[in-house]
Amino acid sequence: MKSRLFWLCAVVTIGSAFTSVGFSVAALSSSGDAQVNAMYGASRSLSLALGSVVVVLARSRTGLLTVAFVTGLVQAGDAVIGAIDHQPIKTLGPAFLALVTVAVLIALWRCNRGGEAS
Repeated sequence: MKSRLFWLCAVVTIGSAFTSVGFSVAALSSSGDAQVNAMYGASRSLSLALGSVVVVLARSRTGLLTVAFVTGLVQAGDAVIGAIDHQPIKTLGPAFLALVTVAVLIALWRCNRGGEAS
């Protein structure tokens, strides 16, 4: 069961992180100050995505729990920004990803609590 939860959390976390990368990279087509801000966003998103791949390849449950938590926070923050901007798609998509990420994170954390540390 732990192994299945690990891989489910891994797929959701990596998918969520690379979704952020995709939107960040797409924003790079802007110009001026907006492009500089997009570069900062892309840098952070890419770092989080690569970090998620590294912890999965290392099979680190603790690392995956940490990256999943941060990814969930990023997606929740994106949902808030979408809501402030009155963009339903930019609110509901990230909110959904945040909820799914946190759900698998909690399941893996509960399963991991009584097991070995990574």
